[in-house]
Amino acid sequence: MDKRDQFVIDAELSPVPILLASADGVILKTNRRLDDLFGYERGELTGKMVEILVPKDARQYHQDLRNAYFELPTSRQMGSGRELYGVRKDGTLLPVEIGLDHLKLKGHPVVLASVLDIRERKKNEAFIRRALNAASSAMIQVNERGIIELANVSAGEMFQYDTEEILGRSIEMLVPERYRRKHSVYRTSYLADHSSRGMGFGRDLFGLRKDGTEFPIEIALTPIHETGGRSTMATIIDTTDRKAREERTQEKNEQLLRLNEELAHFAYSASHDLKAPLTSILGLLQFCLVDLDTGAIPEVRDNLIKCTDLAATLTTRIEDTLRLAKSDMMQSDWEEIDVDEHLQQIWAGLDVGNVSLQTYLAHKQPIRTVPARFDIILQNLLSNAVKFQKKSEAEKIVQVITAIEPDGFHLTVADNGIGIAEKHHVRVFEPFERVADSDIPGSGLGLAIAKKNVLQLLGSIEVCSAEGMTIFTVILPLPANTAQ
Repeated sequence: MDKRDQFVIDAELSPVPILLASADGVILKTNRRLDDLFGYERGELTGKMVEILVPKDARQYHQDLRNAYFELPTSRQMGSGRELYGVRKDGTLLPVEIGLDHLKLKGHPVVLASVLDIRERKKNEAFIRRALNAASSAMIQVNERGIIELANVSAGEMFQYDTEEILGRSIEMLVPERYRRKHSVYRTSYLADHSSRGMGFGRDLFGLRKDGTEFPIEIALTPIHETGGRSTMATIIDTTDRKAREERTQEKNEQLLRLNEELAHFAYSASHDLKAPLTSILGLLQFCLVDLDTGAIPEVRDNLIKCTDLAATLTTRIEDTLRLAKSDMMQSDWEEIDVDEHLQQIWAGLDVGNVSLQTYLAHKQPIRTVPARFDIILQNLLSNAVKFQKKSEAEKIVQVITAIEPDGFHLTVADNGIGIAEKHHVRVFEPFERVADSDIPGSGLGLAIAKKNVLQLLGSIEVCSAEGMTIFTVILPLPANTAQ
């Protein structure tokens, strides 16, 4: 029995579809399983070119590939890493995997091709792919070398890629560059303990989109053990919205803490600052009762006027306290405003007496800010400047100076009033602090309210004294689109 006869027997016994072809591409022999797979009668393929089993659009290249194989023949899998199809007699395409083995038959080189029908596998893969694409979470399968083997639609949308763009590429492409070196170490360490767990506990994780932007993520890792090796399925969640909610919650918590501190401060102040006026009102009302019994109506009238004045003072303090508490909750709608227009309106509403306003406005265009907050800042600074003037000063002056500097819009309010001792500068913006050496009534909240609104605009405020002037300077950062 020669080798050809032996091949016929072995081929028919093989559970795998196989064919034998010469170096010039002629089919020498097929077994029944291959004929059935491609829809041919027994022996119908013998003598035909092997390209008859190759899809038409690939036939023009197949001969070159065949010739290259025989120049350097090796046993290998054909089509690794790409889709490979055979064409049946009726023209339908058949997904296959092909194994090639080089043989010598009567001294001539031949190739033994084993063909695997992978339709069922493709069907299962398609089912898995549909299931993955139906998942709302991004899912990416990575092999031991960190190469992306599978990605669902949600992953593509999350990272702004078509899924085909990332298949076959390193998972590090989705990691910000500054983390890539560490990430490869983490990935290797994870493979040493291939178990289901979350990734990145105790540290912040970020993904990198196609457009170069970063976003916070959480990752759950699930090991997959396959015959071809180990891989890992990563389930990825974009935590941008949650992080934003957490930051807003943290901000609200900080506001509540500040409000609680201010409430405690107010309660302490109320026990001192408010108790004395209330005690005075109570005493005056008791005098009124006595004077009514004796018919001393003028004294009753005088005491009631004093009660009214004290009650008005208390009302002002309470209203200022409420404004301080509400300043954190004010709507922040940014608009362009004319600073000079707002300045003149506020000045016109003050009881300025013989105080003169001098303006030096160096900025030329409207600024973008929150009008309500800006007005509160300017109102309190101007009101204080007018209120704390020296009675003995012949020329009472309030100056308003503006400028656009690299760090933002500068607003300066200066006056030549009674001044603030330098040792009190650190306390002047605290609630209920009255550091001026004066008996002028006030709640001690005006500057605290001004500072709160400055901080809400992400700005800063400071006070200094120079050449007989008390100078308050507000710096407000300007949005990028603000006209200069």
